[in-house]
Amino acid sequence: MHLRRPALFRSLLAAAGWAGVCWVQFAWRRGYPSFWDPDEATYAETTREMLAAHSWFVPIYDGRPFFDKPPLFYLLQMAFFSVLGATEFAARLVPAISAGAILVIVGWLGRHLFNRDVGRNGALMFAVLPATFALSSYAILDMTFTAFLFGGCALLTVAALEERPRMQWPGYGLLALAVLTKGPLAIVLLTIAFAITLVLAPDARRALVRLNWGRGLLLIVALSGPWFLYMWLRFGDAFVTGYVLRENLWLFVGSLYGSQRSMFFYPKVILVGLLPWTPLLIGRLFDATRGLRIGTAERVLWSWSIAVVGFFTLSGFKLDHYVFPAAPALCLLCAAAWSQARFEERHPIGIVVGLVAIPLVLFAAGVALIPGLDRVPLDLPTAARLLPVVLLASGLTMLGQIGRQWRPSAIPYIAATGLLACYALVITIGLPAFEELKPTRRLARLVATTAGADDHIGTFRLNRWSSSWRFYVGRHSERLETDADLRRFLATPGRHYCAMLRRDYDRLVADGFQLRIVRQEEGLFTTTGRALRRGAAARRDAFIVVTEQTGTTGA
Repeated sequence: MHLRRPALFRSLLAAAGWAGVCWVQFAWRRGYPSFWDPDEATYAETTREMLAAHSWFVPIYDGRPFFDKPPLFYLLQMAFFSVLGATEFAARLVPAISAGAILVIVGWLGRHLFNRDVGRNGALMFAVLPATFALSSYAILDMTFTAFLFGGCALLTVAALEERPRMQWPGYGLLALAVLTKGPLAIVLLTIAFAITLVLAPDARRALVRLNWGRGLLLIVALSGPWFLYMWLRFGDAFVTGYVLRENLWLFVGSLYGSQRSMFFYPKVILVGLLPWTPLLIGRLFDATRGLRIGTAERVLWSWSIAVVGFFTLSGFKLDHYVFPAAPALCLLCAAAWSQARFEERHPIGIVVGLVAIPLVLFAAGVALIPGLDRVPLDLPTAARLLPVVLLASGLTMLGQIGRQWRPSAIPYIAATGLLACYALVITIGLPAFEELKPTRRLARLVATTAGADDHIGTFRLNRWSSSWRFYVGRHSERLETDADLRRFLATPGRHYCAMLRRDYDRLVADGFQLRIVRQEEGLFTTTGRALRRGAAARRDAFIVVTEQTGTTGA
């Protein structure tokens, strides 16, 4: 009985720790902030319109068929909207649950490829990534796509390497769901990863080839193909042009918006996005160049990562979150390196240097944040100064722990605790400061309660916020880009409400438009991290709602 109590206590402590991680990362105040600009509002508005129209197969945006993505992500959001209402929290539940599923997948795959410790640490490293924190609370489909795609590939990998052929069939099923989430890209990435693995992991060739790929691909097509066939039969060339060409081929070759970023964009995204664990990955690669053996499991994970990053590097259109499906595999590689540093008698120099660099990265981030907070255009309270203090403290504490034995702890709890404390500060301090400078929800809800059923609503040159505005007013809203658009809008019979920037209003009034301000609020036009780092680019603007000069405000 006495022997069982320590084990029971450790189990309860581990369960409490994981509960705390999942609460901070995936649940706490997820419905508090209004939608960020502009993607998650577009997905949420599409879901709201599909639910209102009872359209279960055809995505709808602004009352028209929307060929951006297949319907599965919208259907999952619709399920939560039906139960919880069309809210930010309901919209963000899908990526949050998907992130939790990836934790389970990473832990399970790590246990099968390496051991239980690597699986646990890989899951924890993934859980506390800044990218995981951001994307699990951002209502777009990348986290869900990663859960289906990486989960399917994990099942196929274990089915092959452990000679458990029955496991491949649910793997193909998950890959079909990935196709219904983001399209045939899932099959493309699987094919590329398979080809790279055959080259980089010769010991796995025979096992991988033995999988029933022909029937598996037929199963994927049988489960996902009917939607594409239905859309083609119903919309014909419009679907081919809108989805196949515009949203896939033209984006990839860069002919739609032009090549936006260099070939080094995604390698830099990986190096930064994997922090603070990046030094371990670099150290492991350094040791490999010195002859330290890379096992089959590591080669499989490297093959997957190279396939994802390489494919999107060749794409002409690049967004940082596109390569997120590589993150689970890279975290398992970092966890494997952590385990090597802990248990191997002869310390690999690259891994040891990488291990020491982790607390130095945390410390350096704290130092950089001390002056960096002053450049953020937010009204942050004094308590925000705790953010660099937490990073400095966790860096120093971890450095001291490693320095005593030149081995890491069993679990990277110091770095993980420091990162979770930072996220808690962002949630409790940063989000309210941001929300004060995001006026779209407040202005849109004012119009939603003021405008009559026959009144006309629009936005003028607020393209970045048009989806959020349309979601919060809960009805059709004209998107106006030119003065001629605005004149046409105002010429329609009835009352009109239009959101715009104050500087556009001043110019329009000087040009003879008869407009009157209903409400004005100060805010940020752009809230991306890149814009905030530029400081001046994130200047505050005055957002206003106007109506005709001769009308009454009704507010």
